[in-house]
Amino acid sequence: MSFSAQFTHFLAPTGAEVENALKSGMVVFDTNVLLNLYRFAPAARSELLSAFERLGERVFVPHQVALEFHRNRLDVIADNRAAYQAALDSISAHEANVTDELKEKIRQLSNKVALPESERDKLIAVASTTFHPVSAALDQLRTNHGIDDPMADDQILDRLEVILSDKVGVPFKSEREEKELAEAARRNEQKIPPGYKDTPKHGDYFAWKQTLDEVKHRGVKLLLFVTGDVKEDWYLRVKGKTVCARPELAAEADQVAKTRLILMRTESFLRYAAIHLNASVSEDTIRQVKELGDRQQWQLSHAVAFRKELESQLLEIEDALAHSNRAISNARDDLAKARAAYEASSNDDGGGASVLESIASTEASLKDATSARNALQSRRNSLLGHLGNIENAIMREDASQMDTPSRSSENDPTVLLTRRELVILAAVAEGLTNREIGRRFGLSEPTISLHLSNILDKLNVRTRVQATALYLRSRGTLESDETH
Repeated sequence: MSFSAQFTHFLAPTGAEVENALKSGMVVFDTNVLLNLYRFAPAARSELLSAFERLGERVFVPHQVALEFHRNRLDVIADNRAAYQAALDSISAHEANVTDELKEKIRQLSNKVALPESERDKLIAVASTTFHPVSAALDQLRTNHGIDDPMADDQILDRLEVILSDKVGVPFKSEREEKELAEAARRNEQKIPPGYKDTPKHGDYFAWKQTLDEVKHRGVKLLLFVTGDVKEDWYLRVKGKTVCARPELAAEADQVAKTRLILMRTESFLRYAAIHLNASVSEDTIRQVKELGDRQQWQLSHAVAFRKELESQLLEIEDALAHSNRAISNARDDLAKARAAYEASSNDDGGGASVLESIASTEASLKDATSARNALQSRRNSLLGHLGNIENAIMREDASQMDTPSRSSENDPTVLLTRRELVILAAVAEGLTNREIGRRFGLSEPTISLHLSNILDKLNVRTRVQATALYLRSRGTLESDETH
């Protein structure tokens, strides 16, 4: 007996073992590998599916994997759609801000240098279409991706139906399921792999046990398990570097099913499939798989980035809305004064024409201000909708990393405040002056005063001290809710 014969579960697989596993072993794909098909570009997706096909009858999908795939498939498609839409909305918001500013500068230029009207209109037209190529290119990418509508025909599912036909395992019977649920709870509590990082869930453990059942039934000597999961309850890590399957998993596979376990990520599977199965795999596909990585990491990082971008846009819109509402209020006051002046001039039989002209001008200003406010509100509502979708995606992936607490208490009046108003009220609670708050957020003192006035109105209080008391009370309520 060789020196390491009894300790192979501590050793990384050899090149020969990997080759034999691909050519003669049983190959299992985890749920995240199948779901990532929806995230790849069409060419990479096709190459991965073709590699699946080359495995023939040696592919096996545990019942738990197939179940989780079908449970999450529509969410993944919806998340793709939300990601594309968030990017398009970001472009649209920047387009509106930039083009409005450009148009105003062009009009100012026209007034100062007597620019011909045709030239002015040409410049404005160019400014209006600056962002169109970017939006069109992104929209074309979404179309090429092909999978962003949960109600549309699903070509990926159709192809998987063919490749995985008669290769899906059966669920545990009720008595066995009850037993395995208890065992999963025990293993999670004692941090026995796999799956304890997802406690109290049991999906990884069920998929693992169903895999071992099938290996034992088939009597195969090599098990290749392909997963996008890189957590420590699957892989052995040494100083941050992934080495091989956890020794406990390899030992269990040997003891229960007399098989050698080889754990592999999708990127490695494709590289080896190109070498040993003559699969057609491009470097671009390898790059996509490597960049996409684990489902949870990819989903969370992109969702958080989109959320930050949307929140930034939302704060800008809320600042503009505050000024727009004040402009409308001022225009209404001016209109009331102009009408009162007209009534007085009519009674005196003098100056009525000039007052009427003032009324018409004020009405036009009010109409413009109202139109601008409505446009801002429409953009704000759209952003809030997409922000809600992104936050839901983050909660599905990793609720523990949500940094924005939910404000849903009926006794919390701060739910009436916008995000900008909340951060300003928090700064007020710190004892900062309007000037200091303005410096922190890059806003003018009049804008801070405007927001603070709206905050006092919404909270139905008269002073900063009263508003601060309500804010601190609401934070205390939230903390109490989270500890129970």
